[in-house]
Amino acid sequence: MVKYSLKEVKYIASAPTVQKLPQLKDSRGKLVPEIAVIGRSNVGKSSLLNMLFQSKGLVKTSSTPGKTRGLNLFALQDVMAFVDLPGYGYAAVSDAVRQEWGPMIQGYLEKREALALIFYLFDIRRDVNDEDRQLMQWFTAQNKAVILIVTKSDKISKGKIAGRCKQIVEGFQVQNLHVVPCSATTHAGRDDVLRILFDAVKNEYSS
Repeated sequence: MVKYSLKEVKYIASAPTVQKLPQLKDSRGKLVPEIAVIGRSNVGKSSLLNMLFQSKGLVKTSSTPGKTRGLNLFALQDVMAFVDLPGYGYAAVSDAVRQEWGPMIQGYLEKREALALIFYLFDIRRDVNDEDRQLMQWFTAQNKAVILIVTKSDKISKGKIAGRCKQIVEGFQVQNLHVVPCSATTHAGRDDVLRILFDAVKNEYSS
């Protein structure tokens, strides 16, 4: 399969619910496989996507947690699409807005037929809590394909990265969890993420 450049990724739409998010199809009429990007507020979702896309501002970043308010859809031609979901946790938004996010995220993850892979982002400096663990265990119970991307790996020394990733994986208490340490600042881990992406899309096309 041809390896496409993620520089060609374009913003498509933003929607408040999964029902209003466009369903993209390829030339054969098949749904374009989607990669969902989820994690706590301020985990670095926008920065990671911009790093993957080799773009400085396609995905809007902010120092204020909770910047992403809807389901934001980006697409690489008719090959693959990315859905940036609102960050969960203690975002600097009203309780009313935060209460809307739960059903929005759950609705997407449960009902989106095109969903092929979940990128679950987790800050390397944090410890796993019950909320994080329950979400990951829900993914596995639903038989969702999940890759744990441990972000901000540049914030600790290189010699400690492997150990921290091991601790984080153990904290989630799930079996066979694939983890990739990554840094949007240094681009460490980018090649590993791209390999996973194209393998996932190849599997979708062959199914």
